Amino acid sequence: MLGRWWNALEIYRQRSVVTMLFLGFSSGLPFLLVFSTLSMWLRQAGIELSTIGMISWVGFAYSFEFVFSPFVDRWELPLLHRLLGRGARGC
Repeated sequence: MLGRWWNALEIYRQRSVVTMLFLGFSSGLPFLLVFSTLSMWLRQAGIELSTIGMISWVGFAYSFEFVFSPFVDRWELPLLHRLLGRGARGC
């Protein structure tokens, strides 16, 4: 039984898997820091709760990125296509 566990965990010794693990962690860390601690800092700075709530709506758009990202990848948006090119958008 323990041998199967070691076989299942063997994939995590590959360099590419470890790299992707750290990239995924590092991409989620700023989101956590900004949207969890920022509201506390703003409240301690005396910002009203309604203003903090409006700022938190930015995170709502990030949560539904999977809905609109295929459209951004498929269509050439004039400003993004000119600035980034097609390859920079993941296509």
